[in-house]
Amino acid sequence: MKKIKIIIGIVILAALVIGGYFYFQNWWEIKQIKIEKGLASEKFPWRDYTQEELAKMYPQIKYADVPTRITPEETYAKFRQALKDNNLEMAIEQLAEESEKYEENKQILTKFYNEGKFSEAYKEYPEKIEKSSMYESIASYYYFRNKEGQDFKIHISLLKDINGDWKLDNF
Repeated sequence: MKKIKIIIGIVILAALVIGGYFYFQNWWEIKQIKIEKGLASEKFPWRDYTQEELAKMYPQIKYADVPTRITPEETYAKFRQALKDNNLEMAIEQLAEESEKYEENKQILTKFYNEGKFSEAYKEYPEKIEKSSMYESIASYYYFRNKEGQDFKIHISLLKDINGDWKLDNF
């Protein structure tokens, strides 16, 4: 009877050790994936982040909680003034650096500047623009341009940066 209890004890202990080993392997693999994706802490005890921590670390709308410092209208006015004053540096400062089109926009402005076409470009942009839509960190404005007797609606998009300044994405 004593031998049976010892054998049962050894079998149960072996089952716990083997089960624990396989559980740990599976848990460790899942935890490493979560750490790699930024969903768990990389420091011991490798705890999962809460929903509040994740929302703070990975906001769904970038810079949504940053208060506005420079409005889209102010940025547009500075851009027009830079064109009027033939000031390439000031014009480039009004571009959104986080934009996918930043380098392309910068090259276009540099080309226009080198060709002496800033004054022509200034005439194409009216003093006032109208708001089409505005969200936490992206805005769309428009103006009308008359070409050959027809009015064309031209859109301008802006993005808010980390400082709360609205910058031109598409002009």
